[in-house]
Amino acid sequence: MLCGTFTARELHELPTPPAGLKIFDHPLMVSRTVVGETGWIFIVAEKLADISFDVSTVEDAYALFQVFDGEILMVEAQVSEYGFNCRVLSNGNGVAPIYFHQSADKLILDWDIDRLAKSVEHKSIDFQYLCRSLIDPVYTHRTPFSNIHLLPPRVELRWDGARVRLTVMEAEAADLEIGEESAGAFLVDYASRMLRRRAFPGIKFASELSGGIDSSFATLIASRAWSEGLSLGIDIGFGHEREAQLARRRRVVNAAHCRDVLVDIRAHMPTFSMSPTDIESRYLLSEEYEGAFGELWRLAKSAGCNTITGGYGGDELFPILTSEEDRPDKLRAVTPTTVSDVKSLFQKLFTDRAWQAVNDGFFGELDPGYLGKTARLAVTKRAPLMLAHGFWPVFPLYDEKLAAYMLSATIDERHEKAALQDAIAMILNEQIFGTYEKETLLSASELSTRSNADSITRELGASRLIDLGIIRQDPFAEGLGDLSVPSSSYLPVLSSLFATEKFVRHNLV
Repeated sequence: MLCGTFTARELHELPTPPAGLKIFDHPLMVSRTVVGETGWIFIVAEKLADISFDVSTVEDAYALFQVFDGEILMVEAQVSEYGFNCRVLSNGNGVAPIYFHQSADKLILDWDIDRLAKSVEHKSIDFQYLCRSLIDPVYTHRTPFSNIHLLPPRVELRWDGARVRLTVMEAEAADLEIGEESAGAFLVDYASRMLRRRAFPGIKFASELSGGIDSSFATLIASRAWSEGLSLGIDIGFGHEREAQLARRRRVVNAAHCRDVLVDIRAHMPTFSMSPTDIESRYLLSEEYEGAFGELWRLAKSAGCNTITGGYGGDELFPILTSEEDRPDKLRAVTPTTVSDVKSLFQKLFTDRAWQAVNDGFFGELDPGYLGKTARLAVTKRAPLMLAHGFWPVFPLYDEKLAAYMLSATIDERHEKAALQDAIAMILNEQIFGTYEKETLLSASELSTRSNADSITRELGASRLIDLGIIRQDPFAEGLGDLSVPSSSYLPVLSSLFATEKFVRHNLV
């Protein structure tokens, strides 16, 4: 939402915000500046149809921040002859995370962590974060860099020109009830209202539509709220569920009355190259099949789309049993290998120090709220990519209040996302899901990993991860066995290690 640099001298001497501050250029972005007797406030927020941005006093700015239920960021500077205090406050659902770096008398903010990292002359890798991210998703203000951090929603940053302090703001206790209507009907009403508040001239949406429950709901709701759009999909093309999934997509596209673009994954298979321009080199643990998504986004931009939607957050509305473990995409069951087998392999590959770092745990992890850490991690990873392409993300299921409301849904409505299935059936006048298996891109990942196994293991045998003391060299020197076998336990491990290796090589000279 906001990028720019503050220096202590500027904040102390300027009566208004520094000229270098830049908001995300989009029709749904609005900014306001309020100048008071002892300082100023700068606000950047989503444009909402029922919210007035007519603020002229500091009190008006505070009031707007308190009642605003979209994405909002407020920067405040209070100045006297003796110095200054600067606050950055964030609120909303966190669909556009902000990153910051503080060095001496300078504070840099940016929504693009890769761009921010390039501007930091001296940066170092966060060893523990790197180790943990290979095995477990962790929601924290820490990032792959020890001196670049995340400013998530509901957090206050204070800076006095030399020191930074983060404080999680107290959230109101959410005692929200669906009421007498069904959870499915509530979902349709709530999500429709959310998107209609963002329905302005010039908004043309692109919806990532896989054919699963979450993305189907998001596409149908978006088409009802916004008049013009494009659905985006990737033809997985490998598993037995392919035809059923494509049929569901066609049914949703026909009902949404929008153009459809379907990219064949076989034309954009992962290549496992070490190019510094690849997405995996710039964003930690980005998927190696991002080439297909990049093509979709390019086509969406050429069609004039500027807003992107999808099913992010759907899983967290209806959480699975706590005994089920969250894990990164690349460590899901791409083979019959169990998660415990994969972790055993990591224990074999990791050095003692790295394995200790994995098991120590972070101090000061942030409260993920009602949405949970998995959804936040997915959005945190994807948002910079979407913003870099000029898209503002609007995810109707990725909403704190909605997640709180769904706590009052019945057990039957939560099971197998029955409420979402009912919501889709209400729109389509037919049930298109029931119990089903969803095809994923992991088949492409597995096939490509097997095809490139020799080059992957060769690169990892001379890895910077070895130099950093994260993985051992011995397993690669001794050989990893027959990696052409689909059931090889190393396949998801190698894929994850390779993506991390690319990131480290690009960011550590």
